[in-house]
Amino acid sequence: MIGGVQASDGTLIEAQQKINGGPSVLYDAVTLLLSPDGAKLLAQEATARDFVVDAFAHAKFIGYTQPATALFDKAGVGQNLDAACISLGKPADAAGFIKACAALRFWERESRVSVV
Repeated sequence: MIGGVQASDGTLIEAQQKINGGPSVLYDAVTLLLSPDGAKLLAQEATARDFVVDAFAHAKFIGYTQPATALFDKAGVGQNLDAACISLGKPADAAGFIKACAALRFWERESRVSVV
C-alpha cells in the first residue's frame, strides 16, 4: 500500500512510490515512518529489507520511527545503527534530521560496511 505523511498543517502529502518500486539509491536520504503493524509487514518483504540494506550500505542518512527497528533487525543492520540513523520520536526531531542530511552522506559508515 502506498501511504504518505500528514504535514503539521494537516495536509496529506501522498507518497510518490512504493518501497518495491523506488529503491533507496534514488534518494539522498530516507525515512522509515512506520506503524508497528507496518513494520511487521515490511520486515517480511524482501524488497523492504533490501531498501534498508542498500540505504545503509550507501551511507545514506536514515530517519526512523521506533517501530522501524524491527525492519532494521530483520534486514541485518539493527546492531550497526550509527549517528546517521536518526530517531524521529517527536516532530522536533525532523529539524535535526534535515540538518544532518546537508552532509549528503555519512562517510564514516563506509569503512564498516562489508563488501562482498
